[in-house]
Amino acid sequence: MKKSFQIILIVFLLFIGDRFLFMSNRLNGVWEYETGSYIGDPISKKQNMNVRNNFEIQIYKNDKLVSYYLLGCYFGELYLLEKETLKYTRYTAC
Repeated sequence: MKKSFQIILIVFLLFIGDRFLFMSNRLNGVWEYETGSYIGDPISKKQNMNVRNNFEIQIYKNDKLVSYYLLGCYFGELYLLEKETLKYTRYTAC
């Protein structure tokens, strides 16, 4: 029981550490729409994406700022969840 708790704690700490240390660097690329609710194509951190913190992203869509939860950015995939409607969106790195 102690061993499994230690493993879960270590994985959780690695996940949190990765999010705060390396996630913002992985967002620097250009992202193309894959599935989910359509935000725009392409999106990038330099053009129309504003990272508020490591858990929330704001994207300019039709001259309107829309907030999304950042679910993750792993293996060339960007996973977002729209804050108001909770619609899932996935983007792929170019």
